[in-house]
Amino acid sequence: MVILGIDPGLAHTGFGAVRFSGKKRSLLACGYIKTPPGETVASRLFQIHADMGRLVKKTRPDFVAIENIFSLVRYPKAGILLGGVLGVIYLTVKQNNIGMIEITPKEIKNSLVGYGSAGKVQVRKAVQTLLQTDDIRSFHAADALAVALAAFYRNVTGVRG
Repeated sequence: MVILGIDPGLAHTGFGAVRFSGKKRSLLACGYIKTPPGETVASRLFQIHADMGRLVKKTRPDFVAIENIFSLVRYPKAGILLGGVLGVIYLTVKQNNIGMIEITPKEIKNSLVGYGSAGKVQVRKAVQTLLQTDDIRSFHAADALAVALAAFYRNVTGVRG
């Protein structure tokens, strides 16, 4: 089984694909989609959609797990922009007939670190330990891999198409 984890963001959308075979886990791909800040929001969203399409074709996931983001009332514009990012990710997933689940940041941290308020360094270290690699430099990629791992630990019966 291959799970593609996504950490959505307009400037950087992290991704991490993990193959699970029994109790074995192996890293397939990770990184982030970076969009140029000088471009229009529409152009940046189109780039995320196109890059996600290529990523899905390359990694061939059985399902996609997305970090369930939220925006505080104090930052409504950020919430609207993230809603656009989620929209193009949902579109890509649906166009490719892949199941999808959303996982909250607290659940991700609890399942990997055992502490719902863990920091980024703790999460990256847990991901590196679980995947037996020290080559994950990007926090965006580490967060996306954490999403994929947490989805697997949750029990994939909650997948919806």
